[in-house]
Amino acid sequence: MFNIAEELTNFKPIDLENIEQKIGAIPDDMKNAMELYNKALNEISNKNEDIAIIALKKAISIYPEFYEAMNLMGICYIAIGEEENAREIFNKVIQMDDNSLRAARYIKRLDGDISDDEFTQTRRIKKLPDKLSSISKLVSNELAPSDSKTGLFKYILVFILGVLITSLIWIAVPNNKVNIELSNLFNKPTQDAKRIEELEGEISELNSRLNEAQGFLEAARENEKQLQGQMDQYIAWSKNLRELDKLYYQGKYRELVVEIEKNLAGLDIPDVIKQEITALSNEAKPKSVLQFYETARSLYNSNSKSKDLDTYRQSADEYRMAISIIEELEDTSSYVVEIYYYGGKAIALSESPSKEQADAEAINCFETIISKWPNSVYANYSRARINELEAGKTIKH
Repeated sequence: MFNIAEELTNFKPIDLENIEQKIGAIPDDMKNAMELYNKALNEISNKNEDIAIIALKKAISIYPEFYEAMNLMGICYIAIGEEENAREIFNKVIQMDDNSLRAARYIKRLDGDISDDEFTQTRRIKKLPDKLSSISKLVSNELAPSDSKTGLFKYILVFILGVLITSLIWIAVPNNKVNIELSNLFNKPTQDAKRIEELEGEISELNSRLNEAQGFLEAARENEKQLQGQMDQYIAWSKNLRELDKLYYQGKYRELVVEIEKNLAGLDIPDVIKQEITALSNEAKPKSVLQFYETARSLYNSNSKSKDLDTYRQSADEYRMAISIIEELEDTSSYVVEIYYYGGKAIALSESPSKEQADAEAINCFETIISKWPNSVYANYSRARINELEAGKTIKH
């Protein structure tokens, strides 16, 4: 088995300040990916692996070849007991990176092909790569030959070097402009003049690239704000998802479906969270039908003497939810005919949203019974209720 605490010691925060001192400014989107990685490590230390996974997914979406983040996400999945997701992540690292020794060893450990002692010895023998910092691994992976179409990080490295070279020229000259009069420095034959012209063209191109870089950095800052907003949204929705999970595991399927169908409908939910909520709803709906029916019947029976319209409306709404799920799932359980019959009665007696609309909806319930269960006793009852409603009579409780 994995020793999660021991494995996490192999993942260290990225020292962004130290990196910037050595190579200069890092583009904001790449910097944001590294900050999300550091944030994930902090969440893990606070036992918030689910939030850490969300942060790592955002980091990887910014930089798809962030292998260290992918390995860490795999460890997080193992920590919360989702080994299949961990295995999928490690396999993805292996497919993307031929040198992904750590991910390969994790897969072997999940399969039981290597013990903790053997894994520790192997890690000690091949310690040199693990001593590299997270950013060094990213750089070394990107500098190695690769057929990948994702050349983002290579571009960023070349871009940073270009900006550093330009900055040296930029700092040396006032007013942020490179405007060196080279013709006064040389007084040589045509060959030198031609070289001077080439250099002036290169300087002009560097100035143009510098302007483009400034625009790029402004766009990156705006992108960082948007990513931070999305991250905050993910954190908030992850809490909502945990509350829905609690309802499901407590067997409160009716409350779960009501929360999703009524309270969360139409809200702007992140796609990843939305998929989880949809999956949870699909699991709960078949189990919620009987709970809606029981609640509706209880309300209906409690109103036999007072015949309060508001209570009939509450009962009718519960029946409507049960019927909508039955029709969505094409449920054919034995109790379905009862739900249609008593639901039709509750809807008719509720007179909601109006008496005419309620009568029409109730008749539709009774006609469904006659159509689908023509030989049942409820079909006979339904014909009698339809005759009463069409004659303008109020059906009995």
